[in-house]
Order: sequence, then structure tokens, then C-alpha cells
Amino acid sequence: MNKPQNPIKKYALFLIILIAVSYFFIRNTVNWTQLFNIQFTAKIIYGILAAILMLVLRDLGYVLRMRLLTQNKISFWKTVKIIFLWEFGSAITPGMIGGKAVAIFLLIQNKIKSAYASSIVLLAILLDEFVFILFFPILLFLYKKEMFHAHTDCPDWKALESKIGFLQNIDWLQSATLSTLFFITIFVLVVFVGVFLNPGWIAKGLENLSNRRFLNRWKEGILEFSKDILVTNKMFKNQSKTFWFKLVLFTLMSWVGRYMVAIALIWGFTHLDQIPLDLIYAKQYTLWFLFYIPTTPGSSGLAEAVFMAFYCPYFPEGASGNVAFVWRFISYYLYVIIGIVIILWNSNRETRK
Repeated sequence: MNKPQNPIKKYALFLIILIAVSYFFIRNTVNWTQLFNIQFTAKIIYGILAAILMLVLRDLGYVLRMRLLTQNKISFWKTVKIIFLWEFGSAITPGMIGGKAVAIFLLIQNKIKSAYASSIVLLAILLDEFVFILFFPILLFLYKKEMFHAHTDCPDWKALESKIGFLQNIDWLQSATLSTLFFITIFVLVVFVGVFLNPGWIAKGLENLSNRRFLNRWKEGILEFSKDILVTNKMFKNQSKTFWFKLVLFTLMSWVGRYMVAIALIWGFTHLDQIPLDLIYAKQYTLWFLFYIPTTPGSSGLAEAVFMAFYCPYFPEGASGNVAFVWRFISYYLYVIIGIVIILWNSNRETRK
């Protein structure tokens, strides 16, 4: 088998687009004078520290899950590097599984067989998407349209609208979220049935689907997906209940940590005595759906804008853009920076070798 090509090299264009889009939105959302003059009260410091703690919880969940899936064949710190580079790949590519190629490459590089590596990544993605289709309908039932409500009458949002005209209408958010949920549900059902119930039936169905003339362009990818499902079933169908319990627990750890980053920051920076933390948490589900829509790399710019529309009433006037920047830096740009550092470090060590 030929040595897999390093997919990281292919992401240079996405990185350039990310930098350009990020600069455009940060320039229009961040009040640098106000940002550098923030008075770091005890509450703000506690909020930032709590956000960092939640970030550690998120990554620890991913690392423990990857260690479990690889049967501890990769050391803890090498697994940390894989998770960081997986996040880096996802951050600089549009869509829901942008970091998949990076993760598979790194697993193969750490002496995990290619078929097993693909199975590990597919199962990890399945677990992540399962979180959405399990909890989102429950939250939608509890909060209904409040999950999509954008405070377009907020002064900060109006100021942003005046600078960036195409943001004037975000009524599409609800329909885009529900449409994305529909496609994710189809994906989860196909993979779940294929991995746990009837892999042969799903594989045959995908093979027949790939023969459709209008899908010729994606035939190779569909057949590869079918193969991954069969291999994943073979690799994991006989695992113990303890294995699956740990896998679900680590996945929930990572996703609770992911959403709680924003809640910790909003609690720290708000000027209000009380805020609806449960609704803030529910809206994080809607906000994170943006990362599944193939727009800009990591939905850069759009995510910050929607964060402002969702949460700007909780901050003093002019501050919501700054909090959005802090949120994105901690939960997003930090991974881009860490990924670049790891790649540059490896260029002098393992990757060059």
C-alpha cells in the first residue's frame, strides 16, 4: 500500500480564506479600545477560568475516547496531538467532517492500520452527530422558537448591520438549522444501521446508489463510505457494555465542555444580575449547527455575528463583539494557532522524516 499523502498540505487555501474572512469580521465587530480597557473583575476572571476549564474537559473527553478506540496503542500525549490536529483540520475547512482526512492520516502515521483508522474516525463522527439528533429535538420541544430568536433590535447588532449589509436578514437561521438536522439524522441512521444492525443491507444499498448516473462524480466516495461501514461493524460489533458506556461518557464530556465554554464567558461578562443559562445553553445547539453548513472555513465570521445576535442583550452596549471574539479565540482560533505550531514543529522532526 502506498504511503498516504499528508492532507494538511492541501489546506493552505482554506487557511488563507480563514485569515481573510476573520480579519474582515473582527475588524467590524471588535472594539479594540474597549477590549484593551476591560476591567478584569473577579467575576470576569472566574468566567474566563471556567471557560478554559470547560475547554480542557472537552479535549480530555476526546483524548480519552480516542485512547479507548485505539485500545491505548497510542500514547496519551501523541493522542493529544492527534486531537489538536483533528480540531485544526476541522477549523480550517468548511462542513461537518473537514478534519476526517487529517485524523485518519495521523492514526496511520502512528501505526494504526488504514481500515482500522477509518473505522475509528467514522465511529467518532457517528457519536458526535448522535449527540445532536438526541438532544436537539428535546431542547426544541422545551424552548421552541426561542432557540432561534435573534435580537436584531440590539444596538450592537444594528451597528454591525450598518457595516455589513448582507447580515440584515438572518431569518434563514431556523430553516437552515432544521434542514441540517434532517441531513445529519439521515447520516446517523445510515451509519447506525450499517454498524450495529445490518451492514450488508446498507452496503448493498450504497453500492446501488453509487451506480446512479447523477452520482457518478461521487461514486468512489460512496463506495469508500460503504467499505468503512462494513469494517467498522467488524471492528466494534463485539465490544463489551463497559466499552460502550465509556465511549458515550467521554463523548458527553467533550460536548458538555464544548457548549459550556460560551456559558462560562457570558456569565462572566454579563452586566445583568440574572440571565437564562438554560436558554443560553439551548441556543448553543443552534449556533453550532452553523459549523455543519459548508460556508467559510469553520463558519468564521458568521459564527461571531450570530453569537452577537443571540446574546448581545446580556452585555453592555458595544461589548458583545468583544465577548464573541474572546469566545471564538478560546474555542476556535486557539486550535488554529496550536495546529500551526504543531505542524511547524513536526516539519523539523517526524513529518520531514
